[in-house]
Amino acid sequence: MSLKLVIGPANAAKAGAALGAFRARLRLDPWLVVPTAADVAHYERELAQDGPRRGGRVATFSGFVREVAERAGYAARVVAPLQRERLVADAIAAAQLQELAPIAASRGFLHAAGAFVSELERTLLTPQRLTAAVRALPDAPPALHEVAAIYDRYARGLDRLGRVDAELFAWRALDALRDRPGAWGDTPVVFYGFDDFTTLERDAIETLARVVGADVTVSLTYEPGRAAFAGRATTVQELSQFATEIEQLPALDDWYEPESRGALHAVERGLFEPGAAPVEAGDAVRLLVSGGERAEVELVAATVRELLGEGVPGEEIAVVFRSPARSASLVEQVFGAYGIPHALDWQVPLAHTALGRGLLALARCALLPDEARPADLLAYLRTPGRLQRLELADRLELAVRRRALVRFADARAAWEEAPGGWPLREIDRLRGAAADGPAALLEALAREARALFAAPHRAQARVLDAAEEADARALATLLGALEQLGELAAVAPRRAAELLEPAALLATLAELEVALGEPAREGAVLVADPLAIRARRFDTVIVCGLQEGEFPRPAHPEPFLSDDVRRELNAAAGLRLAPREDALADERYLFYATVSRPRRRLILSCRDADEDGNPALPSFFVEDVRALLRELPETHRPLSAVTWPLEQAPTAAERQRAEALAGPRVRPRPIQPLSSAATGLLRQRDVLSAGALEKYARCPVRWLVESELQPERFEPDPEAMTRGSCIHAVLERTLRRLSWPLDDAALAEAEAVVREIVADEAPRFTLGRGAAAQAAAAHEIAADVLRLLRHEAEAGGAFRPAELELQFGMAGEEGALPALELEGDGAAAGLLRLRGVIDRVDLDGAGRALVRDYKSGRRRAEWPVARWQSGDQLQVALYMVAVRQLLGREPAGGVYQPLRGEDLRARGVVRADVNAGTLVVDTDRRDAEELEAELEAASLRACQLAAQLRAGELVPSPDSCAMGGCAYPGICRVVDA
Repeated sequence: MSLKLVIGPANAAKAGAALGAFRARLRLDPWLVVPTAADVAHYERELAQDGPRRGGRVATFSGFVREVAERAGYAARVVAPLQRERLVADAIAAAQLQELAPIAASRGFLHAAGAFVSELERTLLTPQRLTAAVRALPDAPPALHEVAAIYDRYARGLDRLGRVDAELFAWRALDALRDRPGAWGDTPVVFYGFDDFTTLERDAIETLARVVGADVTVSLTYEPGRAAFAGRATTVQELSQFATEIEQLPALDDWYEPESRGALHAVERGLFEPGAAPVEAGDAVRLLVSGGERAEVELVAATVRELLGEGVPGEEIAVVFRSPARSASLVEQVFGAYGIPHALDWQVPLAHTALGRGLLALARCALLPDEARPADLLAYLRTPGRLQRLELADRLELAVRRRALVRFADARAAWEEAPGGWPLREIDRLRGAAADGPAALLEALAREARALFAAPHRAQARVLDAAEEADARALATLLGALEQLGELAAVAPRRAAELLEPAALLATLAELEVALGEPAREGAVLVADPLAIRARRFDTVIVCGLQEGEFPRPAHPEPFLSDDVRRELNAAAGLRLAPREDALADERYLFYATVSRPRRRLILSCRDADEDGNPALPSFFVEDVRALLRELPETHRPLSAVTWPLEQAPTAAERQRAEALAGPRVRPRPIQPLSSAATGLLRQRDVLSAGALEKYARCPVRWLVESELQPERFEPDPEAMTRGSCIHAVLERTLRRLSWPLDDAALAEAEAVVREIVADEAPRFTLGRGAAAQAAAAHEIAADVLRLLRHEAEAGGAFRPAELELQFGMAGEEGALPALELEGDGAAAGLLRLRGVIDRVDLDGAGRALVRDYKSGRRRAEWPVARWQSGDQLQVALYMVAVRQLLGREPAGGVYQPLRGEDLRARGVVRADVNAGTLVVDTDRRDAEELEAELEAASLRACQLAAQLRAGELVPSPDSCAMGGCAYPGICRVVDA
């Protein structure tokens, strides 16, 4: 037996001892076992600098286990990750949970259960021992028995398949080696770079050293009595029990650059230790403080650019996040914009890739048609390469939005029935494959995925760009997952239907992790977590995200076995379940391991505010470092910094932004009058709209946009507009059928009439998204109309409906009256011809006319006659002039009739000498002369506005444009001028 345990703090030449042991035994073909694949590549390169070598392998622990299995004669098929997940799901279902049932259906529970099973296997704890331990525990809660049942059912599922998982493979490979210890031979093994060992890894070391008798060297970063290593003491104690030699190396400062040695060595020696004497930071240690996460990454990127400019090789810079996945997207954006080559391994769900999103959308449409939505069909059609003309998808989306379609079937019909559309037979093919069984469905999904990926690349042979490479990786991930599911369905045919139930299948596929990013390479800055750099040294290390709740990461309660329960089980049954909830010791070690990696410069980064400007608390680790230095130099980038100071701009683009900010402000020029060509077209128009003229009076720019440019809406018409149109139609038909006056009998008849008409008219309008919303809106419309009719019945008066939807000046419309003609004078001289539609004209017994204009929106302050002239409220006044000129009826008044609200009394103007009952507000009554003056003023103002309109005058009026101010600031531009 030979186990040499080499311990010491960071930078104590442990790497030299480990690699020295490896080099000294090259003739015996030794193995060097390191934590990660990136470490394998790194140490292969370092060993290659010795020149050609004969013998010796560098591998991860899993690679080492495969060698153990081969030598010991152990062979087994290992379940793939997705297969294992389904086995865990089966175990949860088979355990017949009661206490855990409320949370067991969640995806989070499934993932937590899988991680827990892995932990138990790495602890070398069999299901039988766990079950016995739970039974031996006095008053064990029912949930604990259910946890043991999940583990037991999982193990049985593996046995039924005749497979093992990765942890069980390693466990049994070591068992096989213990049965045949001579199979390993005399091959030495060196373990280096690990910060800790699992029970399974410690078992491998013990088996090699005590059973096989191999020459084993283990290097661990550990120093007795140091707070930074408190979480590693148990591992060192266990290894020390069977170590034949323990070499404790002293702390050294030889690895640091001379100018940084004092500060960096002081940080390594004094971190988390009381009473350390502070030293000068110099240029070796500094702090970056930022306002918000993006500002932090930008400041880090600028610092990296500065280092690269100094000649530091990219591979000698490490940017460390506690959880790189949390910031990966932001790092990709900023580092890409700053032109920084970087290596960052990160993953995204399949559903977040273009290919995955498209395929999953297609599958939802085919397999879950009742649950699929138009957005799924659009996502599929917008998959790169699916359509040669993307405007076809835009057209479908416009139809979906305008018609408020909510069902996939309606969207598909809209696509296939539109000009240029075609049948989407792939949906039917996939649905048919599902009916043919699991194997056919998986094969069809793979076929459609390949077709989608190939679509944009047909007849091409070019290198894929980053987005296309992401789709290629997504395709590989998806095909691998489908193959795994196919194997699982083949070996468990009775479970295949449940395994491939559409909703569960799509949820599983959507969560597949697609590996993105670039691997470590020469010239690339490494972006990684603390564990990824623990076995390497760098010129510069930048530690990001030093925030409370981020680094150190807070402790989370263990979902299955709390630390108290673990201690009870350990005591009752002699188990070795490690505590999990005290995270501080582990976080301290990771921070220590990170800050001890640089040779020349350590840069810490934290935030003093979040993206909303709220204060953010830096990590207390920052204060631990600050306590070791007399002064910690800081660089601050506040949240308010929209760009960099000109002399500090890290890129050409940032410099341009800085120059633009420093230069004079270029204000957009307000909209100019219409061109002569445009005004020529306006002058050629024979008839103008009364409504458009009023809109022009309020704001010429709004008139230009809504009446002339008329951009097509990308959404359904506003609800108020659609409801108003529907109420107009219902009122017109209702009033034509009712008899007047509206007595109790007529109102009783009206209710049935209104509901009949609403049932007929409402489907013609998009009143809400979905049948329920449509029905509710129709019910409200019927209630509003009936309420208005009751109001009119109670108001009394002598006026009765005579004309409904009266059109004038509408060329080509059957029954339309001629245009209203007004003659201007002065600057407005000339004939003005107007058109319009009057909602309703009531007549009294003397033949006098009351014009009523329906309004479905909120009441406006401009409706009373007292505000007509100051507010350019022209429409009803011009309608009264039209009634006089075209119908020969003397106007008795004109009002705006609200259709909703608490007060249904109309506002406008009514002659004082007519009987309008309580239909109008008394303050709106005027004598005949005052009414005539209002009509003359409106006619004159209309002629003036028409002259300005035809001259192309566009004077922005943001204050009167709309209720909330300027409706089109991007076109008007007067607000920014």
